[in-house]
Amino acid sequence: MPPAKAGNPRLKSSAKNVPALEYIFHPRSIALVGAATDPVHWWINEYYIDPLVKFGYTGKVYPVNPKGGEAKGMKIYRSLAEIDGPIDHVISAIPARSCPDLVRECRDRGVKLVQFFSAGFAETGDPQGIAIQNEIVEIAKGSGMRLLGPNCMGLYCPNTKISFCFNYPQESGPIGLISQSGSNSTYVVRSAVVRGLRFSKIVSHGNACDINECDLLEYFTDDPDTKVIAAYIEGIKDGPRFRRALARAAATKPVVIYKGGFSEAGGRAAATHTGSLAGSYAAFESLLRQLGAIPVQSVGEMVDMLVAILHMKPPRGRNLCAVGNGGGGSVLATDEFERAGFRLPGIPPEVREHIRKLVPPAGSMTRNPIDAAPLMGIEQARLLAKTGLKDWEKGLWNARFQRGDGGMGDFVGALDDWPGLDFLVLHYCIDSVPGGIYSWQLTTGGGPLIVAAKESRLPVATVIHFIANEDSWLKSLKIQKLCIDCGFPLFLSMKGAARAIRRLMEFDRDHPGMVEKIQASLK
Repeated sequence: MPPAKAGNPRLKSSAKNVPALEYIFHPRSIALVGAATDPVHWWINEYYIDPLVKFGYTGKVYPVNPKGGEAKGMKIYRSLAEIDGPIDHVISAIPARSCPDLVRECRDRGVKLVQFFSAGFAETGDPQGIAIQNEIVEIAKGSGMRLLGPNCMGLYCPNTKISFCFNYPQESGPIGLISQSGSNSTYVVRSAVVRGLRFSKIVSHGNACDINECDLLEYFTDDPDTKVIAAYIEGIKDGPRFRRALARAAATKPVVIYKGGFSEAGGRAAATHTGSLAGSYAAFESLLRQLGAIPVQSVGEMVDMLVAILHMKPPRGRNLCAVGNGGGGSVLATDEFERAGFRLPGIPPEVREHIRKLVPPAGSMTRNPIDAAPLMGIEQARLLAKTGLKDWEKGLWNARFQRGDGGMGDFVGALDDWPGLDFLVLHYCIDSVPGGIYSWQLTTGGGPLIVAAKESRLPVATVIHFIANEDSWLKSLKIQKLCIDCGFPLFLSMKGAARAIRRLMEFDRDHPGMVEKIQASLK
């Protein structure tokens, strides 16, 4: 191998304590080749110019199109040759057939990374597309320039104000996401954001003709900003290397992996999508478990698992008490948690006697699960009497809910005094409530229980469920936010909560102390 050239990013990335590929998240300039000059292709600029403007990217942005003109108030350059100064990062949004010439030009200009939004390469299965992909790899070989994609969305890094979606969060978080699919990465982000999760970096790598899942696993393992690694993978380029990279990653941080294309039809779709060979899902899942990674089978499961890892103190045993509103919802809570291997033991007589003094018997259940709807109604009335409807949110946070007032503080205290209880599940059924649904009503009803539980000695999970339509979802947002603000894991179904907590306990058993160390580092 020839010696690295001056300024070669491969050489720079090997500096002490700097993870390989770190440089790709710090470009001094970004050029979008194929910037839209007409309304028909407006979405190209929305993907790659709008986010940089909205996030406040401080480097240079160069739209490029042979037609010239303007985009978002910026001059459109007719070629890379027109641009003075260094170009670190080039995004290709041009036809595949034109990409070899672009890569040659990028190589000669000292570009560090070319990311291909462009499609029509090996993922098509067409010999010409495969040949073009092989050609761009050959052109870049030995230059130190890296290729991302083709057929990918690229990079998201809030700290350096880079994104491929203008409405991603601008604040950073502890999750590093690897995704072969651009659309699935966006679905993960949008599903996670409403649950209080944020990301350090995201890489959508598509066909992985150069930078692949092994490079990215190795990078995120060493990245100090990433505490948890999540990955959506359709196929593996190098099995032995992947095994080594995953073993090191999983020994260092929690790794949650969703393998797309696990069915026969899904495997065919994956091959068409990114040109990946799916392989045996059973063998892949066995490998993940063997190496200590956490396999999931949907985006919903992935987000539930991330929520649990980052916000749920691992229970020490399987005994739980479920508390919420609605007898039917309480029964479903019992079913889902017992299916997942948990126990809802009967309440000890002395604890039950204490609870029965607090919860009116009419319309309640005091056996475990506990339907605490009558007590929620009493606490709602107390809160509104003290603060009025106008100031209920402020009053909710100012309320102490301490023991001795005969309310939620005493109720949670009684559960704390229950020997052998390992954790609490607090749930609120939205669309099981008859009559109108109001956001203040939801939060003043379930809110006192959630706020009081902050003082509990027990791990706590919150579930806001039975959401049947858009109107209910919108009105439930304040109580969802309350759960997040209190630092509790927020789940949107009993099944999802039960499965994620079970896997969290299994992970904590196999990696003792890792989850608590991560959670402590985020406080």
